[in-house]
Amino acid sequence: MKKTILSLAAAAGIILTGCTSIEATQNFNGLACGTPTEKATCQILIQIPGYYFLGLPIITGDLADGKLTFFTYTQTTDNAVWMVTKEAKSKGATRLINQHIVMNETFVPFPFISKKTLIVSATGVRSRNAAVRQARDSYDREP
Repeated sequence: MKKTILSLAAAAGIILTGCTSIEATQNFNGLACGTPTEKATCQILIQIPGYYFLGLPIITGDLADGKLTFFTYTQTTDNAVWMVTKEAKSKGATRLINQHIVMNETFVPFPFISKKTLIVSATGVRSRNAAVRQARDSYDREP
């Protein structure tokens, strides 16, 4: 009976944890976001969830979108910044502004278990010079 309850709790934990999620949009509905000299290219939101037993990681989101990892502490500021900069570069941004990192912690009904979620939000921007340089490089690479 104890093994069954423990297995169901573990399965529920895996299902309820969720995976790392990376969401990015380049749709600003015609609003001028960014700075006076730079144009926003993307808005990025990253969430890395995890379950902990007495502060030790059990299940956490991996450093890839939609992945899980076991017994590894992945919810660090270094990992969050690496993920957001990687996503911003893939969307053509050359700089990040309005970067915000938050760690939320909630306790679940099981004793000594807590759920933490690292949330990162940032706006990727690109200057006019960088946009011209990227367009020129792209044009030069074409056959």
